[in-house]
Amino acid sequence: MADFARQEVFSRLADIDPRLIEPAAQRALRTEIAHSGTYRSALIATAPGWTAQHFVLGNAAMLAPPVSEHEATGRETAEHEVIITFAPHPKFTPRGSLMHWQAALGPLVTEQPFLLFGLALAFVGPLLPFVPSDYLSPLFEFAGEPGSGKSLTGMVAMSVWAGDPNSTEAGGETWNLSPGRFDAVKLAHRHGLLLLDEANLAGTLDARRSLIQQAIFGMTSSGMRQRYGDPVSGPQSQLAVISTSNRPLRDLIEGAPAEREALHQRMITIPVAATRAHGIFDFIPSGYESAAQAAEALRGRVDEQWGTAGSVFVQFVQNNIAHDEGRFRELLARGLAHHRDRLSGETDRPRVQKCLALVAVAGLLARRWGVLPTQWGSPAEAVQAVARMALSGTGVPSDPRAVVHAYVERHRAALVEVENLDRPLTKADFEAAVGFLRAGRDGTEVLIPAERFRVEFAAHAVLMRALRAAGHAQTEPGRNSKLTIKTPRAICREGRVYCIRFSE
Repeated sequence: MADFARQEVFSRLADIDPRLIEPAAQRALRTEIAHSGTYRSALIATAPGWTAQHFVLGNAAMLAPPVSEHEATGRETAEHEVIITFAPHPKFTPRGSLMHWQAALGPLVTEQPFLLFGLALAFVGPLLPFVPSDYLSPLFEFAGEPGSGKSLTGMVAMSVWAGDPNSTEAGGETWNLSPGRFDAVKLAHRHGLLLLDEANLAGTLDARRSLIQQAIFGMTSSGMRQRYGDPVSGPQSQLAVISTSNRPLRDLIEGAPAEREALHQRMITIPVAATRAHGIFDFIPSGYESAAQAAEALRGRVDEQWGTAGSVFVQFVQNNIAHDEGRFRELLARGLAHHRDRLSGETDRPRVQKCLALVAVAGLLARRWGVLPTQWGSPAEAVQAVARMALSGTGVPSDPRAVVHAYVERHRAALVEVENLDRPLTKADFEAAVGFLRAGRDGTEVLIPAERFRVEFAAHAVLMRALRAAGHAQTEPGRNSKLTIKTPRAICREGRVYCIRFSE
């Protein structure tokens, strides 16, 4: 009944019965509902995605779970009726078939890690309600120069669920959204994939900062913004996200280090480096003279086939949860733990490990179930390759000290000489400092507060491992070794720092 207090409900009902634009007709309908004495049991799907064991697609088509023996006798029970209350979106109406989609994309995506990564990510959404609760919605951004193919990667991934040949984003959306529209877009892609293309379209700097921060934190959380009159418990909106931009989002908002680090922790940047000769392609696919020609062909095929692979994948998930949901959850948990362990050599950040592991597991399931053909290549290996590129995205040079030396030169005037400190700094002053210089046995050492170091160097873990391997970093040894050390007491009695040695 609470929904019938909202005017937008009657706006939609008026599309069915124009008489409901009149206040008198609305009051009459409310009265009739309030005095009705009989109701039938049904499931209500207020958004796409899972409703019990049913999965509703964005075009309001429903994938029902396998028919049980009880239902096969004709004695179907009422609780299996699903009433769909959201407006369908035509971009989710599939075109073609899984076989034709595979045939169209295959020659262009085979053994291409960027494209296989995006395709594997597209299958994460339906799995999210069944993975351990500490696995949040994975957010990835492809950042690179115009023409690198970053947007095409997202469009190919979106073809698993949606398409639109009349849209410049195919089945995706742009960042040209108002804050009020964001929740609706998120909900429309629930338990699926959302492509947000071209973050530079997010408006002026202030508007961009507000929208991007709201979007990133909102997409990580499964909840929705609550309005007065909303039910206390609305649909949980988990999904996978691909964003594209010329520059990483943390640079676009130009905020304080803490703001940028918060985004960096939630949105994993995959750079399409300018040094890659063929952009998103590792090599030019056979039969094409250039990467640009291959990209044009791939975009054309995305505009011809879409929306079938996601449905087939969901039906395999439904079969598994209908057979033994507990066992399926255990299978996912074991697979995620295995791939987290494999990825631990690439990053020590748990959130990043979990997001990448989700992509690997989803891709491998899609491959096992025949949705991603085996001959396209291993999704797990694609994740490993893209992770390596993402986490070394700043391009660690042959002398990794050069990166740190450039930072020292850039902030020379603000660096604090440890020997000039007459007392330890407060925690606030320590965290605000750009770094400290002190004399060591093997030359000068620069000590940079951990939070600042992680913001300044996108591939900080890769950089520090390279420095440590070359003997240029002091790290914390032990069974659970760390890349940081405790802050020397002469500097501050709290916190941790990255310590790098270099000669001047």
